[in-house]
Amino acid sequence: MPLQKRRIIIIGAGIFGTAMAYHLASPQTDVVLVESGPNPACGVTGRAFGWINTVHGVPGSDSHVLWQKAVQDYPALIHDLPEISGFSRRGSLLWHALAQETEDLFATRQHAGETVELVDRVTISRLEPQLRHAPQIAVFSTEDIAIDPIRLAGTLLDAARSRGATVRFGETVSSIETVNGQISGIRTSSGLIETDCVLLAAGPGTDLLAKQLGIEIGMVLSPALLLRYACDTPFIRHILDGPRVEVRQSLDKTVFVAESWHPDNPDETPMIVGKRFLSVLTEEFDLPSPLSLISADIGHRPTFEDKLPRLGFVPEVQGLYLATGHPGLILAPYLARLAARDILHGEVPAIPKRANGTDPLTNKI
Repeated sequence: MPLQKRRIIIIGAGIFGTAMAYHLASPQTDVVLVESGPNPACGVTGRAFGWINTVHGVPGSDSHVLWQKAVQDYPALIHDLPEISGFSRRGSLLWHALAQETEDLFATRQHAGETVELVDRVTISRLEPQLRHAPQIAVFSTEDIAIDPIRLAGTLLDAARSRGATVRFGETVSSIETVNGQISGIRTSSGLIETDCVLLAAGPGTDLLAKQLGIEIGMVLSPALLLRYACDTPFIRHILDGPRVEVRQSLDKTVFVAESWHPDNPDETPMIVGKRFLSVLTEEFDLPSPLSLISADIGHRPTFEDKLPRLGFVPEVQGLYLATGHPGLILAPYLARLAARDILHGEVPAIPKRANGTDPLTNKI
């Protein structure tokens, strides 16, 4: 008589949820992914800029060490799912207003063991010929990856389905059910789904569902604005991060701009910012064809004060597993692989603890 498959319910089809489904789905598991939206990456993942990098981390910090491991893990993911190469490209150029600041950035990143080069204006103009005001020098990070977050989540989900995972779109989770401190199932808009293991990977929704169970995970939402512009012609070859722009162009010629979102004026809407930023792009680039604003969306990134993700079983409720944090696009594929080993084989992930020696998930030494 065959052994009964272990059912694992994953809540959320963002980058964490789809990566978890990909790594957990197997002939020995019954993975069910539940998503309130009609497609994967409907939430914060779909509003991510799409930059796989370590250059925005703080060298020497626990979070930066984790970023480095996650970025180093990406080539293995692309090897296993070669279709990712069809919507990704490599390389970024970073510079500050002052050349000395850029040199300091280069020295810091090189000391941190990152694959970076210090390039001059001639080289920058060769790499990005449409850039109007090439800086004197820039840091060229050759191993960075620009990737389409929505297509990545979809690719991971397709692979999970091919391994037997089930996906239920358009179902909102109203509660997580427990019996005597043990997970018994989840209640959705379609009814009760029984299980003894629930994986919370719903981005900001993770905090809300955890609070229903009396669990405070300390999530803080950090808003960021993503602008999308339609363009008929490719003109940006790499990710560019300078004093005025953080911009990339995808292989389908869509232009993406990342902006912080701290509106001082209540009349300042995302669309107004997006339209105004058109003039910045016109000043910074020799545009081969006009740009038109497609969308201006705010993504509420799930962050924590210690800059570390939350990954692991929750002590208060047996069978409840957390998988969330920022930057999810960088961390999720790597952490999902570690989490699968934890859930299926009891191999607890060796992720950094807080500076005071406590576990970021349990608050215990």
